[in-house]
Amino acid sequence: MTYRVVHYGTGFTGTQALRGIIDHPELELVGLVVHDPAKAGRDAGELCGSSPVGVAATTDLDGAIAMDADAFCYEASTHGRLKVAIEELCAILRSGKNVSTTSVGALIHPGSARPDVLARLNDACAAGGTSLLSTGIDPGFFSDYLPVVLSGCFRRIDCVRIYELVTYAEGGQSDEVAFDVVGFGSSIDSVPPLVDPAGLRANWGGVVTGIAEQLGVELDEIAVSHRLAPAHETFAYQGRRIEAGTIAGMRFEIAGRHAGATRVAVEHVTRARHDVAPDWPRPLAKDAYRIVIDGAPRLECEFAFESEDGGHLEGGFAITAMRAVNAIPHVCRAAPGVLSVYDLPVVTGRGLLR
Repeated sequence: MTYRVVHYGTGFTGTQALRGIIDHPELELVGLVVHDPAKAGRDAGELCGSSPVGVAATTDLDGAIAMDADAFCYEASTHGRLKVAIEELCAILRSGKNVSTTSVGALIHPGSARPDVLARLNDACAAGGTSLLSTGIDPGFFSDYLPVVLSGCFRRIDCVRIYELVTYAEGGQSDEVAFDVVGFGSSIDSVPPLVDPAGLRANWGGVVTGIAEQLGVELDEIAVSHRLAPAHETFAYQGRRIEAGTIAGMRFEIAGRHAGATRVAVEHVTRARHDVAPDWPRPLAKDAYRIVIDGAPRLECEFAFESEDGGHLEGGFAITAMRAVNAIPHVCRAAPGVLSVYDLPVVTGRGLLR
């Protein structure tokens, strides 16, 4: 069966997802929604570096919602517009279209989401007979699913820890992400949005809770912390300057504790340049996810990634996007409601080996 899909969003992850939909043998792209009026009217294939496909981009979300489609791949940014995004998701779901998204990390573990938001989304699913899945890379595959799969190799588990170890090389992130969200170039005494304690709990607390649940543990608390690293010299970055002494790296942790000890933790180490914070954990070779499970036995795995062209961040965006794209057939067949990955069959690359 082929599923008709409307795609929403053409940022870094959205562009990867758009190309994935176009190439997917079980999906048919029937609509594309963009925010930028300059992209309206352009062919979807052109916008993602593929051949023309005969689908023109539009800024008319209501018109796209009215289309004959089975699902939306929702990749629009929620930074500064989360309330708007929830309204959009509810409208899509009520229209009878399922949603697979990487835009709302707080929904990866539905039980940890704000009860009022979850209730609204579930009501929209019930009205439309639809389902919603939030997924991604982290929060997502490397921190909600893969560690649990690996846990089946153990006699005893003491602690599960997941690291994201990346360098946001110049040009690899939008200015909004690098400067406004991560806070590069800001005062070392500031608290960038990415490490705001409430945001850390909202975006990653559910992942930590979900892993613990799958391992049969009820956490006593979720503790969050962060550290900021200053630039040791002034350097150019994406057409601007990161001044010496301002933020050039960050490290944060979301730790689920039980019986006085950390049992599940997610930690990110993010740098603007490879030489920032040399004493912090770093990948063996290139940007990577590292999963460490202490117990009997002890297991440590590191997963490096890159795009077809060798780009590290592009590879991460592609993994993020394709978790959502490849899940669409399962989401369309699922029972109505807001789902976790454990409500679906294993998401695979079915049809992609060719």
